[in-house]
Amino acid sequence: MKKKIFVILGILLILSLGTSLYILLNNQKFDTNVNNSSMAVWWWDNKTNYSYLDFAKQNKVTEIYYYASTFNDEIANFIKSANKKNIKVYWLAGEYEWIENYSLLETKINEFISFQKNYNNLFSGVHFDIEPHQHPEFENRREELLYKFVDLTYKLKQNYKDLHIEYDIPCWLDDIIDYNGQKKRTFEYVFNNSSAITVMSYRDSAKKIYDFAKDEIEYAKLTNKKLTLGVETQNVNDDSITFYEEGKTYMNKELATLKQMIPENFKVAIHHINSWYELKN
Repeated sequence: MKKKIFVILGILLILSLGTSLYILLNNQKFDTNVNNSSMAVWWWDNKTNYSYLDFAKQNKVTEIYYYASTFNDEIANFIKSANKKNIKVYWLAGEYEWIENYSLLETKINEFISFQKNYNNLFSGVHFDIEPHQHPEFENRREELLYKFVDLTYKLKQNYKDLHIEYDIPCWLDDIIDYNGQKKRTFEYVFNNSSAITVMSYRDSAKKIYDFAKDEIEYAKLTNKKLTLGVETQNVNDDSITFYEEGKTYMNKELATLKQMIPENFKVAIHHINSWYELKN
């Protein structure tokens, strides 16, 4: 009798373990969120949309790059809500005009510093999207404008030593610049003058993203610099640079693969919250 009871208990245990394993595997199979690592996201619309904030939390976002042209109570409240979800918020801003008019940038930074001093819920740092190639004369003045961009990053590092300042950069900033008697690739100067870097490595597969940003990845490893790889979800003319056509499920699989290819302290950032939220499954 006891033997039969033990046999029955053994069968029940096996069935229970089998059911648990099935549920686990089934959940993994149909989970369409990127849940193996933290994420970042650009937030360009200057609106405190709390549905987007819930969506960000659900998708493991830990950093928001939030565009703000002015600073006020609404933004402070948004930061407070994000922080409660364990999400850091960085001030996102950027104008190509700042490359040649540093005083305009100083004015905005002083407004930011004033906000940081007068509110309790604060930005975690500054995230600049200053793109020299947006300058209408970039083709004819490329070397000069890249030099001025490097000079801007150097001035910010020297003048605001206590600020966490990071930059977005494209993957092609490898022009050799002679600055202060040293010759380096442009992106190396920006890395050296920053707290962190986000590379706009916009491609639609893990391998393409990695290959596109390979030089920056290797330099980040060499300098022990925090690096984030950016991916695109907007509907743009070139399908090869966005996940718009493929949708969330495919993108998340590729990003999970990408995270296996890069160091654990690297992040992935989605461009941007609106199009990611609307992206088809």
